[in-house]
Amino acid sequence: MVIYVLLLIFFYVLVAYFEVPRMLKNRMRRELVSFIALSVLGFALAAGQILNLPLPNMNKAIEAVVRPVYQAVESRLVPPEYR
Repeated sequence: MVIYVLLLIFFYVLVAYFEVPRMLKNRMRRELVSFIALSVLGFALAAGQILNLPLPNMNKAIEAVVRPVYQAVESRLVPPEYR
């Protein structure tokens, strides 16, 4: 199991090695911040799966964000008699 965590770390370091200098050179600060945030989140979730830790259910969080948008679009596009 330790080898899988080490491979995961190697993969993320390798990706950062190629991406971060390019973002710094082109002054892509916002992209760098989002890259780091998403990479840390992805690493935490992947490491949690490798270590068989109980992970939160992401479906509920996604549904909480998407459902209001879906309802707003549906109320505008679908006639009341078809709801």
